[in-house]
Amino acid sequence: MSNITLKTLAKRTGFSVTTVSRALKNGSEINANTKKKVMEAATILNYQPNLYAYRLKMGKTFQICFFLNQLDDITNYEKQIIKGLFKSLNDTNYELIVKPIFRSNQIEAIKEVVEKRLADGIIISHTTLNDERVKFLIEKNFPFVTHGRTELFSEHPYFDNDHAEFINDSIDYLKEKKCEEIILIKPANKFTYNYISTKAFDSKVKEINIKKNIDPEFSHEDSLEELKNKIIDKFSQKNGLKGIISGSDVRTLVIISTLQELGYKINKDVFIVSKSYSTAPNYFFPKIPYFHEDMELTGYKLGDFLLKRIAGSKIIDLQHVEKNKFIKNDEFISS
Repeated sequence: MSNITLKTLAKRTGFSVTTVSRALKNGSEINANTKKKVMEAATILNYQPNLYAYRLKMGKTFQICFFLNQLDDITNYEKQIIKGLFKSLNDTNYELIVKPIFRSNQIEAIKEVVEKRLADGIIISHTTLNDERVKFLIEKNFPFVTHGRTELFSEHPYFDNDHAEFINDSIDYLKEKKCEEIILIKPANKFTYNYISTKAFDSKVKEINIKKNIDPEFSHEDSLEELKNKIIDKFSQKNGLKGIISGSDVRTLVIISTLQELGYKINKDVFIVSKSYSTAPNYFFPKIPYFHEDMELTGYKLGDFLLKRIAGSKIIDLQHVEKNKFIKNDEFISS
C-alpha cells in the first residue's frame, strides 16, 4: 500500500491526526494502549514518515556535517571516529554527512555549509591555536564542536584527549627505566596539540632533570624516510640509554625496525612509548607500552556534544579532555 499518511493512520485507528502524530513520537501525554494501537497500525500499513515535510515544518535539515581532514592519510583514526559518530545518531532523526577537505579549501567548504544551511551543525578536527574555522563559526553563531582545543578567548564546545598526561606519564615511565635522554617525535607545528605536547615535555624534563634531545629534531612533519635517516644519525653510536616518545604507531614501527637494523634491542638498549588509535602495538615485535586513544568514543562524544549544542546546552557543559588508557605490556618487556 502506498501513500500512507497520518490521516490514513487516524482513520484506521479512530484517533485524531494529532494523537497519532504524538503517539508515533512516543509523547508522554499519550497512554501506552494508544501508542501500541497506533504503532501496530503503522507497521501493518508500512507507514513511512515524510521526512522532507517534517524538515520543512521544523526548519531543520536534520543533518550534521563532519569535515574529514585530508592533511593526513586515511587511517584507523577516521574509520573509528566515523563509527562513533554514527552510534551517537542512533535513535535520532539526524543523518551524518562526511565531507573531505584539504588545506586549500577548509574555510570555503565550511562557509558553504553554513551559508547554504546544508546542515544543522558541524564537527571539525585538527584544531590550531588561532583557528579561523572556529572564529567563523562563533561569529555566525552556528552550532559546532571540535576534536581538539584552541587558544581563542571565545569559548566553544570541544572533546579532546589529554596530550599533556600522555607526555608526563611517558617521561615518568622512561625515567623509571633509567633512560638518560628522551626523544620526542613532535606533532605537526600547526596543530594545538603540538603546543600542549611540547610545553608539557619541556616542563617535565626540566622538573625531573633529564636530558632532552635537541639535534636532530624529530617531527610528524618528517616523511617516513626522513624519520628513518634521523634515527640512523642519532643512534649511529651507543652513548647512553635513550627513550623515545612517539605519537603514531606507523612511525613507531619505522623506529623499531630501524633500531633493530642498527643492532639495538628494544626494551633493553632503548625504550619506546607510543600512542595508538588501535591495539596494534600489542602485535609489534617486541611488544611495547602504549597509550590508547579511543577514537570510537571520541566520535560518539563529538556527535553527542553537537546534538546537545543544537538543542541549546551550555558550552561549559560541552567541553571535555579524555584521559588515555596506558597499556604497559610489562609482561612482554625483556630485562
